[in-house]
This record gives sequence, C-alpha cells and structure tokens, in this order.
Amino acid sequence: MIIGNCKLCGKSKELELSHFIPKFIGKWLKKTSITGYFRKGHEINKREQDLAKEYWLCGSCEDLFSVWETKFANHIFYPFVEKNISVVNYQEWLPKFCASLTWRTLTYIKSLNSATNDLKPIENELSSAEIHLANYLLGNVSNLNQYEQHLIPLEKIDSYTYKDLPTNINRYFLRTVAMDIITGEGNIYVYTKFPSFLLLGIVKSKHSNAMRASRIALKSGKISPRTYTFPSGIGGYICTSAEKVNEAYSKIKPQDLKKFEAYIENNIEKVSNSKL
Repeated sequence: MIIGNCKLCGKSKELELSHFIPKFIGKWLKKTSITGYFRKGHEINKREQDLAKEYWLCGSCEDLFSVWETKFANHIFYPFVEKNISVVNYQEWLPKFCASLTWRTLTYIKSLNSATNDLKPIENELSSAEIHLANYLLGNVSNLNQYEQHLIPLEKIDSYTYKDLPTNINRYFLRTVAMDIITGEGNIYVYTKFPSFLLLGIVKSKHSNAMRASRIALKSGKISPRTYTFPSGIGGYICTSAEKVNEAYSKIKPQDLKKFEAYIENNIEKVSNSKL
C-alpha cells in the first residue's frame, strides 16, 4: 500500500498505479503487434509489456479518468482504428478526456525535467496550466479558458509531395506513443501522441484561430474528416520525432533482429494479421 498526496486532488490517500497514456492503448498496441511486446525509444533493446505508470492518483481520481477513457475508447478510438469510422458525435466526456491526458503529460514531463530545470523559463505558465486543468477535471471550474484541447486524427499517408517526409511516417502516425512539452516563438504546447491521434493542449499559442478545426468543444461537437492545420513548428517536430524513432530502431542488437526475423518466418499468419 502506497499512501501519499494525490497529484490531482491533493488529498492524502492510498495511491494507485496510474498510466500516463491510458491502459487500453497499451493493451491494443500489444494485441495488434507481432510479438506481443513493444519497445521504448530510450531503451530500445529492452522489451516492454506496459506503458509508463506511477503511483500518481487516488482511487477516486483514477475512477474519474476511467469513465472518460472508456467513453473515448468505445466511441472514438476503437471505431477509428478497427473500422475506419471517422465521423462521431461527442459530448462533455471528450474535452474531459483530452484535458485529463494533457494534464497527465504535463505533470509527467515536469517531473522528468525537475532535476535539470530545462523547463524553468516557462515554469510559471506550466504551473498555471496544471492548476487550471486540475480544477476543470475536478469540476471546480466549468471552462478551459486559454487551455484549449486540439485533437487531430491521423490516417495513413498514401502519397505526398513533401520531399523530406520520414520513411516511417505512417508507423509514427499509426503506432507510436509520445509525450512532450514543445516551446518556440512564444508558443507552448503539451504534445501527446498515441496511435492514430495527436492531442495538442495549448498553454500559450498565437495560432489558436488557425487551429479552429481541431479544437474540441466544451459541451458537444462532431469529429469528421476536414482540413486540419498544424501550428508553426509542429510539422517539423513530428518529422524530427519520426526520424528519431527510426534512429532508435537502427540500434537494436543484431542478435535480437535475427530472433525477430526467425519469429516472423515461423508465424506468417499472425504477422500478416497484425496492425504492425
């Protein structure tokens, strides 16, 4: 039993192991993979069975998040990745889900950078966002103010004209999980990437009007095929991130690659039916 202060409500309670990227996403990645494992970019030679988690939330806050996760999984994620259903109506649970994911990424990345002080120049802005998002999630405030949530569906790219598009861009779009805080030109975004979706939580942005198509409404709305606009710098960041994934996979030990190739040869049907 771990007793501590819940990161969300601040109360001293028994803490539960909380996933930063929802557990259902990790389970789907394993189920649709070839081997039933996945690898993290910073530990590419280590096979993983689960996504990052910590004793972060109390049971009440974990249950709160679970309701929104279940709604998103059943109404948006599974229909999109399994049945190519790209039009869906949503209610108040979607902005809550998005804000919860942005809050988790924000608190997690802040904790990783606490020793290096890399985020110190924007510490005040991040703290203000973290507090407001927590209050929104707990029902203490009814709106997101400047901290808009922008959800962008990602589909397979069949053809392109951009000359420097990474060769693994589809794998990055459809399979990769990533969390970060992106800054530049006076903008601050909380970046959460999971299979077939990119969530951008605005902390500060000059481009929110141009991003209108991806903004999640507070009460209700519709997700549908439309023209989405990445804010300045995000497209380049995505390409760089995909290239880093490629670079990381090139460092897998040769003996592990041989085992992987042998596994493929002996499991042709499973491989052909996998999403990877």
